[in-house]
Amino acid sequence: MSDTTAALRASFDASVREYLCPFMASEGAGYSVGHCDFDGWPGPSSLSKRTHRELPGSLFWWINRFEVEGCTLDIGFGDREFLVEPMLYYRGLKDHFAPWELLSAASIPDPQAASGAVWVLSVGFMKKTIASLSAAIIEHWPLLASPSPDLIDRVRIMRGQEMIVAQQEHRRRDRERASIEASEAFHTGDYSEAIRLLDPYRDDEDLPRSSALLLRLADQKMG
Repeated sequence: MSDTTAALRASFDASVREYLCPFMASEGAGYSVGHCDFDGWPGPSSLSKRTHRELPGSLFWWINRFEVEGCTLDIGFGDREFLVEPMLYYRGLKDHFAPWELLSAASIPDPQAASGAVWVLSVGFMKKTIASLSAAIIEHWPLLASPSPDLIDRVRIMRGQEMIVAQQEHRRRDRERASIEASEAFHTGDYSEAIRLLDPYRDDEDLPRSSALLLRLADQKMG
């Protein structure tokens, strides 16, 4: 059963104060809490002084922020998916980094321990999420607080590789759909439509042999 949004926001703040604040205070970090004003992308946005009661009933992004020596750590909660998500920003870099990205680039085991959670809809799950997230951040804070330029570069390379994989997967799905639709068009005698559907994938090595043959036959029919 889901708890109320008000109870979840209160638990979010209380859990951060319990599990993460003591450590961050020992590191000399400044601490602030507030509603995100969405005015600083891709860097950290300013925080408004709105209270929990003044927030929208459904869509909000509430932040617990720690700032130390050129590093800003935001622990955010909200959005449509009741997401708990940490994000790091560094002075001089117009970018943002999820802790799990840095840990993954550094080949740290179980980098997802620092990723937060989605659909955090109960106070119990909130406490568990913040406790686990805080433990991972504390364990790896030296790396997260001051990543080397080389590590930042590796994160950006990883992002590029992930984008390529995503694009390839998107093309694979489009190609499969085009093959099915082209087959239907061909067998109804609509050869021009079959060609239109398959032509963008004509030179793809992964185009099914049956679709490549169908395309050649359609070309011949139209020729």
